[in-house]
Amino acid sequence: MTKLERYPSYAACVAHALSTSRQPLSVDILLTKVEGQRPLGKGARSAVYRAIGQLFQAVPVGPGRYGWLSHLLANSVFRHPLTSEETRRGFLLLDELEHIVFFPQFFQTNRPEERVLNIELFGGPTIQAEASIERKTWSLQLGPEFTAWFDEQGGQSKDDLLIYVTDAETANYQFRLNLREMRDERTIRHRNIQLALLAEELVAEDRRTRPAMPTWELVARLIGRGFFNELPAADDLHFVLHEYSMLRFRDGLGYQLEVGDENEDYQGRRQMAHMLSLESDEADFTIIGPQNYHDAMWDNSAIADLPADILSEDDHCASYQTYLENFQIVEPDGEAISHDDFHLLEAELEMLVRLGQEFGRLLRDQEERKEYLAALLFIDPDEFLEGDWDMPDDPDGATPPFWSN
Repeated sequence: MTKLERYPSYAACVAHALSTSRQPLSVDILLTKVEGQRPLGKGARSAVYRAIGQLFQAVPVGPGRYGWLSHLLANSVFRHPLTSEETRRGFLLLDELEHIVFFPQFFQTNRPEERVLNIELFGGPTIQAEASIERKTWSLQLGPEFTAWFDEQGGQSKDDLLIYVTDAETANYQFRLNLREMRDERTIRHRNIQLALLAEELVAEDRRTRPAMPTWELVARLIGRGFFNELPAADDLHFVLHEYSMLRFRDGLGYQLEVGDENEDYQGRRQMAHMLSLESDEADFTIIGPQNYHDAMWDNSAIADLPADILSEDDHCASYQTYLENFQIVEPDGEAISHDDFHLLEAELEMLVRLGQEFGRLLRDQEERKEYLAALLFIDPDEFLEGDWDMPDDPDGATPPFWSN
């Protein structure tokens, strides 16, 4: 019997630990749970991080803490703008967000799941639904019962469907119809701004490892932050990111920031957006529409009036904030390195990791320097390595495309 046959892989152990826990787990707790299934090697912590990177459903919820996507979806709500074709023929075209909502395991393999959903139509019957292909796009086949329910509810095209996740693990959902005249445009626009800000933050954190974040991974991290657990539900994800954010979709890659997060104007515009979001309870959003919103964000004269401390770069750098949080825990009375020094050392660490990746090894002094920087900055060096787990199993395009964005 080989070692692999005697002991499960780190990925299998991490998947078991997260999928059997309703609460997110820290890396330390994951190590303890993995140790209960197999011996821990010298590089066990790095192996756990690599395993997390291989598991699509292992989603970060905070620094060093991860949850299982199927569990994180519980009690969340999403808004789907209906079309006349969908309501007439009884199906829903799925974007990446909705595909994850209904089929959270799909992006692990990029293959269809034999998964039957139980969907309670509010005020109507409970129906079953499966994945299908409509117009060369992944969709959810609902059938004539959905169409009949929609008509009984007095629905019309361009109404919204609210998707409530009761329990994604057991495939139980609920649909409610939100008539167009019932939309609270002011509060929904507020949520759209909040969604755009959070998406920008997540993509900015990811920029050091790749030029753009795949949409499905961005969606998983939005879910991990718990954004969709609050009402009202934001509008369609792609619409929100196009209209309200500085993210732009790069075909074949994902979302990318239009400007660098080092740019002072960018910081000011983000703060303007944040202020609009905070003041939405008092602001008249029938006046501050998407165009006015962008005008305000790109108005340098408005930025100049903001207090200097509001535009502090340290307040907006997620990686440095993570470092400060860890530093306060380990050395509460010590003196943290500055923001600029942090990024200089971070760049040196990344260079050493890339050299080791390219040549297969490092010199002893280089290896020691890498370990020193990793400990000093509280960064796992494996974070700089790009995995291929999110590549399609069928790169020649023989299978149907996922969406038409």
